Amino acid sequence: MKKHLLILSFILAIALNAHAQRPASQAFSRADTVRAISNMFSKHRTGGIIWTVVGSAFAIRIITVAASSSTAGGFTSTPAGTATGVALFGGIPAVIGISKLTRFSSARESRLLSEYEAGKTLPAYVQRRLRRSKYFAN
Repeated sequence: MKKHLLILSFILAIALNAHAQRPASQAFSRADTVRAISNMFSKHRTGGIIWTVVGSAFAIRIITVAASSSTAGGFTSTPAGTATGVALFGGIPAVIGISKLTRFSSARESRLLSEYEAGKTLPAYVQRRLRRSKYFAN
């Protein structure tokens, strides 16, 4: 019984996380905010490229497999099934990637930074994403 209690308390001690307290308010300078905005836009553009490439690769692979053989392993390929597969596994990720690339484009980033330097407030979608401190890390 004593052995089980010790093992249980050891497992519970490992499972608990101790975190240091954060300061009540973190004040970031304008340079930190500009750097965080650039970091955020860069990461979202990278994600957009990845989503677009993955979606395109799936779409191309589904089309080539469907075109190469109409029956493979006892399964028949129909145009409707191929179109559904391309739309689900290729089209949706590609649309997500393209929308990320347009929302977080370099032109939009430079326009947003110039407006911010001129004294305008950041748009709500940027403020919401910047509340997460991961963009201030680098």
